[in-house]
Amino acid sequence: MKNFRIRDLALRFNYDSPSIFRSEVRAIDRDESLPAEEREFLLALDFAYAKTFDEEPGLTIQDSDIDSLAKGLYALSYFYARNSEDKIAYMVSRLGVDLIAPKCSAENSINLRMLHMMTSFEMGFAKETLSLFHQLIEQERFVPGAKKFEYYNNLGLVSTQLQTGDDPWELYEKAKAETRSPVRATIVQLNIADYLYSQKRFEEALNALEETVEIPDFDSVNGYRLMLNLKIMLQMNDLANASRVAEQLETLIHSSSSWTDIAVSYIFLGHFFSRVKSIEKARYYLNLLKSLPDECVTNYILGETLILEASLMHNRGDYFKALENSLRAFESLSVYSTISPHLKDFVNNLFESLVSVFNQLMYELRRKDDYTALHTLRVLKLCYGFGKSLSLEKMDLFNLSIGAMLHDYGKVDIPYEILNKPSLLTDEEYSIIKCHPIYGDKYLGDLRFPGTVRDIVKHHHERIDGNGYPDNLMGDEIHYLVQIVAIADVYDALTTDRPYRKALSREEALSYLKEKGGQIIEIGLLRKFISYVRMNEIIVKHEELNSIWNIIISEFFRVTDINETADMRGQ
Repeated sequence: MKNFRIRDLALRFNYDSPSIFRSEVRAIDRDESLPAEEREFLLALDFAYAKTFDEEPGLTIQDSDIDSLAKGLYALSYFYARNSEDKIAYMVSRLGVDLIAPKCSAENSINLRMLHMMTSFEMGFAKETLSLFHQLIEQERFVPGAKKFEYYNNLGLVSTQLQTGDDPWELYEKAKAETRSPVRATIVQLNIADYLYSQKRFEEALNALEETVEIPDFDSVNGYRLMLNLKIMLQMNDLANASRVAEQLETLIHSSSSWTDIAVSYIFLGHFFSRVKSIEKARYYLNLLKSLPDECVTNYILGETLILEASLMHNRGDYFKALENSLRAFESLSVYSTISPHLKDFVNNLFESLVSVFNQLMYELRRKDDYTALHTLRVLKLCYGFGKSLSLEKMDLFNLSIGAMLHDYGKVDIPYEILNKPSLLTDEEYSIIKCHPIYGDKYLGDLRFPGTVRDIVKHHHERIDGNGYPDNLMGDEIHYLVQIVAIADVYDALTTDRPYRKALSREEALSYLKEKGGQIIEIGLLRKFISYVRMNEIIVKHEELNSIWNIIISEFFRVTDINETADMRGQ
């Protein structure tokens, strides 16, 4: 696009008023003698603006202009993609497929569908992408020779990430056979390297990269090559070579700040500097990602930004905030087929850190009082199962599970002889016991546990009738997660032997809850709890702690179709 007036107008798509926009379109059309390609682009820009904002077009479109408009919409969408305006690129290609592709020539129709497949792919719209993929795979014999490289290369990308059942390698080999320039040959080789990376075949990915070279005047291609090299080096823990590549990538960023996929380079530079504990530089790249305009933020960029931020949270010990970020990230990345190696590694490290914290806390509790330690595991298992039966949101279920496991952690500060006294407690001893929720809350606050978990720990002895402690809350002042732990705590206490009494049977305990449970929690929740307990018996051993948490944590990330994509790879 050589005409700067048209390009400037296109980049003001979301900002100009309709009257200003239409006036500028007419002025360009009137004042300048435009070559055919630039007139097609202007026609498409005017058409897209009018359809998007429900305005009258500034230029008249005749039936004879349909193929010119199709070409213009292709060029316009591609222009926005090259300028990292992915949402506008998607919108323009969608208009082309919906309104123009059925009316234009077969060649232009295929071009529009190919481009819309890739803009849908970049936006993370899996269903739409797959629909276009299957349409296009059936039209192979109609693809013009000049478009075959783009056709096979793009189908290879989609097949890799969305697991279409086709062979990506075969599609890339066909793309290789259609390369007519060093740039295209390099692009398909880089895509092959990225495919090998996603399969954890890192040595092969490096070998594929060695077949590529730096290409003058193509910053997007060179940036993609360096970014791939960096993320492979990080997976191989080769920080010395990663440092060298990161320096080259930063040099490219500083010399050219507008190339396609520059945001993806911010992601892996952020991970590199986080890995080498250069936290300020990692934050610098995180802030660059967070400051991207909304129209540049795809689901992939959003998800990766959340993961980078979670990595920095993890580094400073904010494991639970990191987990919450990770869950949000996986929702954004959920359309892709496999978890990228760097995401797998981060989540595994996060799991290990969380379980290590849990193990240490449970070890201290078990050393203090074996009964309390086993009691907390039973309450954990009971609350987790009951919470799942209620279809709680993931984060609520996770916080419920942590709160259930640690609800009695404050008892580490209660004297053993009081905890295990074989007779009724005196008023003074009972007042000491009643301090354990406050002690537990303080401990978890010092360890940066989420407020929801601390609320469970502090208030699990509150009662809906207002007769609980330590704050005499009542009714809906008590969060429903707290109520779940409260009733599970009471049920388990009733059904286990204590020094001063024998355990009740399950039916005896349920009869007690039917009679008294309405003083503890809301009656509807009580009925659901009783129904759940009738069908589920909870038995645990100390050594089950790790297996319980492996099940719980892994289920939070049980999402399909997770991987990454890069905005420039379909070029």
